[in-house]
Amino acid sequence: MKQKVLIFLLTVFLTMEAIPCFAMQLYLPFDRIVQKADVVFLGTVKDQQCRYGPNGKMIFTDVYFELTRLIFSSKTAQSITGDEIVLTFAGGEIDGMVVRVSDVPFFETGRTYLIFTYMDGKPYASPIVGASQGLFEVLTDEITGISHILTYGKRPIVSIENGDLRVGPPIRNIRGGSMEKIPVTFVGNYYEVAPQPVGGDSEARASVAPLNPQKMSMPDKIKSLDEFIDEIAERIRMRREE
Repeated sequence: MKQKVLIFLLTVFLTMEAIPCFAMQLYLPFDRIVQKADVVFLGTVKDQQCRYGPNGKMIFTDVYFELTRLIFSSKTAQSITGDEIVLTFAGGEIDGMVVRVSDVPFFETGRTYLIFTYMDGKPYASPIVGASQGLFEVLTDEITGISHILTYGKRPIVSIENGDLRVGPPIRNIRGGSMEKIPVTFVGNYYEVAPQPVGGDSEARASVAPLNPQKMSMPDKIKSLDEFIDEIAERIRMRREE
């Protein structure tokens, strides 16, 4: 019988492996994600390997990316050699033992992602900036061949306004510019009160009154991958000038 271990609390996780972990990530504006990243790259997942940590209890997953394009690397980031980047995430599965850690994203082998990541030599539950907020998926139009960018929640980027992303409803695919919406079977009617960060990122915040994806209309135009990379490059240029 497959054993499952679900880890949601920082205190539980720290008893297994002493690395930073957050059970809930505060929302980061897009400009802040750009500012915090050590490395920004475009890469395709070519392999995923699970292993035990040094104490033999916690499972980690090493995700191997074939580097398609290195968009940015800070002066303090670990050096990148060759055409491969390896990122390590808490959680995984070995011999029927499954460990899942809150806020740690999943990857699909063979799929291409655009990633904002820490690469400072420190261990993280998820090295991606903002847990999964700095993780974007590339989706290519099946007819035109134009690549577009989606959030980790499969929402297309409509625009970037006042340093933050405007997104559309989740989509499954694009054909000739026509987007197929993903049906949402459950949407909670809830509101979030933004907590005050304590000893953390003063610019982080929680979203308030999230939009119901069912009621969102499909945008006429969304950001292509090239347009999104141009937006990143402009923000990196401004970051260097500060």
